[in-house]
Amino acid sequence: MTNVLIAAIIAAFVVFQGFKKLSNEDTLLKMASRWAIKEQWGWSSDTYLSDEEGLDLLKALLVCTKGDAVISEAEREWALGFAACREMPMSIIEAGRAYDANEDIADILSRSPIVQKGKKGVVYWAIKACSADAEYNDLEKAAIRKMAGLMGVSEQVVEEMEAVIIEEQKLKDKRNALVYDSKVLWE
Repeated sequence: MTNVLIAAIIAAFVVFQGFKKLSNEDTLLKMASRWAIKEQWGWSSDTYLSDEEGLDLLKALLVCTKGDAVISEAEREWALGFAACREMPMSIIEAGRAYDANEDIADILSRSPIVQKGKKGVVYWAIKACSADAEYNDLEKAAIRKMAGLMGVSEQVVEEMEAVIIEEQKLKDKRNALVYDSKVLWE
């Protein structure tokens, strides 16, 4: 996961620093994104989401993070960083930054075949987004379960995903302690 983090940092840096269009900016973003996906999931692909699909995915994540009536700064930044690492253009990221997440999740799901097709992945990423502020509360869990239920993802699968995410965090902490003494190298 350290390599995934490095790719995410590169992608986020390129997008969030507001560089003027460089001839290789898009190439760098695609390279970082595709490397991160290959490292994390073992997948290679020459295509990715359309802008509309990406925006609906981002909106689904943000609606779930607002399950407790508030999107924390950490949750929004996590979702925007996720979007950057998934090759979403700045226009989508800015739309996500401005999005109030008051939309009914059922409306997003009804118009977005990619969100439905990747339903377990969407639930997984939504749990991660909700957990970004180190508080995954009962209202956010209810929003996750509402979305999962609408997509036909069982309670058991949601609970397994929550357990996997906890295990991933423990493993990340263990790895960081072993490899980097739990310190950020550049600080």
